[in-house]
Formats: sequence, structure tokens, C-alpha cells
Amino acid sequence: DQGPGRLVDLGAGAGAVTAMLGWAPDRAVVVEGNRLLATEARRRHGLGTVRGTVHAVPLAGGSADVVCLLDVIEHLDDPVAALREAVRLLAPGGRVVINVPAHRWLWSAADEALGHVRRYTRPDLRAELAEAGLEPVLLSHVFSWLVPPVWLTRRVVSKDEAELGLEQTSTVIDGAAMALTFAERMLLGRLTLPFGTSLLCVATRSEAA
Repeated sequence: DQGPGRLVDLGAGAGAVTAMLGWAPDRAVVVEGNRLLATEARRRHGLGTVRGTVHAVPLAGGSADVVCLLDVIEHLDDPVAALREAVRLLAPGGRVVINVPAHRWLWSAADEALGHVRRYTRPDLRAELAEAGLEPVLLSHVFSWLVPPVWLTRRVVSKDEAELGLEQTSTVIDGAAMALTFAERMLLGRLTLPFGTSLLCVATRSEAA
């Protein structure tokens, strides 16, 4: 069944993030090349799974209302090819949701450990979207409150070590993080944030595509 209301999450791994998106599991499809991760997505989250790469998805064109590429294209040597495949999957009026790490100056050993090829600026992402036939309707930095502690942790405290995030945690820290993230979400759509550890983009097929 390739009816309306389908979400396709490309390169979704074991589907943990896909499950958090709140989409009905019977209308969400994880596309993942790793057999074990695909099996886990189906077993743990009840998601539909398809084995394939982000450059060659074995689904019909026009079969998805939403296509997600969440923390995916920064790993790719050819991100535009993956974006074009997302465009192929879009139904009329559909949207592509993309999340990528932001700011070249935040590059550190952690990016290398995570297999990143690049961190993005807004112009970088806009150029790739345009080449793939996509036009952003929302393009904003997110997690702006994380920039100072992440920069400090990765560049000053850890230096050349692959510090992947903020290891320190407590009820106070976790509560503050939730509150700051919620406040930021309330601002999205009203304004775009000038900096943040990630870029969030919602895009539609451009009229010229």
C-alpha cells in the first residue's frame, strides 16, 4: 500500500528517532541498509522496514508525504544524490525534513569519530537543496543553547580527544535542557535562529524541478 500519509525515514538505523516522530507505525517506513538495524526497527518499534541505501530506495516514486534525512547527509560523499532520491519519493505537496550538524568552526575530533564528512553552513545546505530541486520553507539553526558548552567541551577541555557530547548530567541539567529546547521549539516558525549546533530544514519540491 502506497497511500497518502506515509513517512519514509532514510538511513534511520534502528528506528529510535523515527519512533519519536509520533507517526503511526503502520504508516512509517525505515530505509536502512544494515540488516540487523532494520530488524531492530521492526522488532522494537513496529515500524515498516525496507533494505536499501539512501541513494537507491526500493520504493515507488511519489509514495511519501514526508521524507526524512536526519543526521544523514553529512556522512555522504554525494549528499545531492540522496536529496534527489528524496525528491523522487515525494508525493505532490510532500516535504523533506533534513537535520545536519552546523558551523564549520565547531568541527572537532568528535566529527571524525562520528564519520562526518562536513558540518554545514546555511549557504552550503541551500546550494545542495537547489541542486537537488528542493526549496526550503523553513531553515533554522537549532540547539542554540548548546553551542557554548559544546565548543568548550570539544575545543578547550577535550582538545584533540573525540568528545562526542556533554557527558555531565543531573536532574537540574536535564530539566534545563528540556526547558531550553521547548522554548526554542516555540520560536521556530516565527523566526530563524542565527546559530546552533544543528541546522533544521523543511523543504518542498521547487517549481523548476
